Amino acid sequence: MSKLFFISFNCCNHPYEVYPLGMAVVAACAEQQGHAVHLYDYLMQGQNDDHLIESAKDFEPDYICVSVRNLDEELDSSGCVNNTEKFLLLAGRIKALKEITSAVVILGGAAVSLVPDMLLDLTGADYVVVGEGEKALCDLISSLQKSEPVDRVLYSADIPLPNVDIKGALYCPEMVHWYNEHSGFIGVQTKRGCPFHCLYCTYPSLEGGRFRHRDKEDVLDEIRRLRKDYGCQNFFFTDSVFNDPAGNYKEFVEAMVRQELDIQWAAYFTPYRLTQSDIELCKRSGLYAVELGTDASNTTALAGLNKMFDWSDVVRANEIITGAELACAHFVIFGGPDETYQTLEEGIENCLQLKKCVVFGYTGIRIYPGAPLFARAVAEGIIRGDKELFEPVYYFSPEIEQGKMNEMITHRWRRERHLVFPPEKGRMISQSLKTMFNAKGLIWDQMCHR
Repeated sequence: MSKLFFISFNCCNHPYEVYPLGMAVVAACAEQQGHAVHLYDYLMQGQNDDHLIESAKDFEPDYICVSVRNLDEELDSSGCVNNTEKFLLLAGRIKALKEITSAVVILGGAAVSLVPDMLLDLTGADYVVVGEGEKALCDLISSLQKSEPVDRVLYSADIPLPNVDIKGALYCPEMVHWYNEHSGFIGVQTKRGCPFHCLYCTYPSLEGGRFRHRDKEDVLDEIRRLRKDYGCQNFFFTDSVFNDPAGNYKEFVEAMVRQELDIQWAAYFTPYRLTQSDIELCKRSGLYAVELGTDASNTTALAGLNKMFDWSDVVRANEIITGAELACAHFVIFGGPDETYQTLEEGIENCLQLKKCVVFGYTGIRIYPGAPLFARAVAEGIIRGDKELFEPVYYFSPEIEQGKMNEMITHRWRRERHLVFPPEKGRMISQSLKTMFNAKGLIWDQMCHR
């Protein structure tokens, strides 16, 4: 079997550092196939190129598997991003690795799956894996070992993977301790995929258009190991949507209640069909904070994003969650499809009426390849159909002028502590809480109590 040197190049640490779960899941499958694996985290190691080169040289890998999670690290149109510059730096690191080893370089991760051909050309990697990498990577290595012809861009043959093939991650002790110390929680996945059709979202194209649940006993075992071996008590379930409308998640939550795991957890929830009994059940299992997929500030804008709920559902969900004395955050985008100055005024006022929560405001929607918004942007003449979208392009409603919109939100929200805009304000608050109070975890949940 082969020696695989896995590298996570995700360096985003706002609002918190996130364990490289995707890389770790693929590495676990490679290890189960008999390969010797080594996990290297570029962020944890201080983004030190010399250390990276020496570590790869010491391991003497046959394959270097590079994971790139984020195409860019900004959530809002106000951020200055130069992806070409970022990936040219990555290309330089790959070149340096090739100079000290004969290893084959394989690129993967969510960012790579969005623009595989461009990143293959830009970085100088030998191969790119698109989609779920567990089986695809091992199949690629097997073909290379047999000298079989292989395309340089390899699309996973099993997208999506069957439920039974979705396994847990390889948790490196040093990395777990570092992320637990710095961010205060560890990510765990209970399912993949998403059947919703939100206009901006790439989850269905990356993970498949239906929910695929991991075996709940496997997930529970994973949590127990992290609790026992590493002392982890705080977790974030990284599913696209935790509370799937069919209610399958409740079996997992009920199992957590029965087993008395003594943990705290948070997750992404949808307001759609959320009930008080759902939240009460989750709270009994350790739920302490909810990140709601609100996404827009009024019913018209929600419909423009193809959401399956309206603003009354958002208000009801907020009341249920905060009524259960749980921290609640809304992430709201202004200026999306069908937004007008009338709906903007309505949305600003709607957010002012949300209580006992935190609302993060953003303007403009990043257009990604594979998201339904791409087709709408082409139809409205915002982008060309052949636009590669490697550098960020944002959608704004043609009815709205960006500068005026930003001024309206800033003016109305300026005295409200629970309403955060512009996004840089959230970054400043987060950094202040970390520095002054040694805050860890989601950070925003502590804003609910200050």
